[in-house]
Amino acid sequence: MASIIQTIGDRCKRCYHCVRHCPAKAIKVVEGQATVVEERCLACGNCFRVCAQQAKQIESGIEDTRAVLAAGGETVAALAPSFPAAFSPARPGQVVSALRRLGFTRVVEVAFGADLVARRYRKLMATQNGTPMLTSPCPALVAYVEKFAPALVPDLAPLVSPMVALGRALKQKHWPEARIVFIGPCTAKKAEIRDPDVVGVIEVALTFDELRAMLEEAGVALTAEPDSEFDPPRAMLGRVFPVSGGLLRTAAVQQDVLDNRILVTDGMLRVQRLIEDLQKAKSMPASWMC
Repeated sequence: MASIIQTIGDRCKRCYHCVRHCPAKAIKVVEGQATVVEERCLACGNCFRVCAQQAKQIESGIEDTRAVLAAGGETVAALAPSFPAAFSPARPGQVVSALRRLGFTRVVEVAFGADLVARRYRKLMATQNGTPMLTSPCPALVAYVEKFAPALVPDLAPLVSPMVALGRALKQKHWPEARIVFIGPCTAKKAEIRDPDVVGVIEVALTFDELRAMLEEAGVALTAEPDSEFDPPRAMLGRVFPVSGGLLRTAAVQQDVLDNRILVTDGMLRVQRLIEDLQKAKSMPASWMC
């Protein structure tokens, strides 16, 4: 299977910036070109962000999205809860209208999937009995643990991401034949939808940048669109899932600075250090949430 991220050979100038900044050491230099090593790659997109030469290319979901829309039937745009920040100054309702202008028959909030997942987390914590639990909706972090910290795999919470939870709920309870396009900020979602355990739930993973390009090509001006509402099912606290500690808030889990049973951390370097510490101290009498 081809990597989600590829190097554009003509642009690569041997600066090795991507090599130095890859958290998984997943880039090697072959004949002067920085090449992504698929077996190690997390699809996190960090090399894409740091490359000053714009020599990294992320697999595009635009053509697949066009194919989904052209096929007709029930087509669902599933918007990640961070979308208001990505499309400011447009209002959330204007983004919803713009997606309908592109041809989607339904527009739903991935935050509803976060609500579903949070309920399960709350139940898991209630029956945990002091065993450690590592939780994250981030597929890049899960891949990092699976590839580089296998001793911690048993500690990963056995739950899917909000994206997958939403997709399964929509197909099981609402529109069995629907074709769902996830739209969010994360390139690793493109790898997640290929996972054999969840393949087929989500047809395409589209980034916010790719959606912006589609809207521009279609001549849709976000700030000129009227406001419209999301289609059900309705989300609740799952809308705060992307912020630091959002999982705890959504799951109604109280965090006390004097109680170190729960640790919330974010950011690539901090999370890497935490995972290294967890490997060194495998027998922890605590719950860990990332």
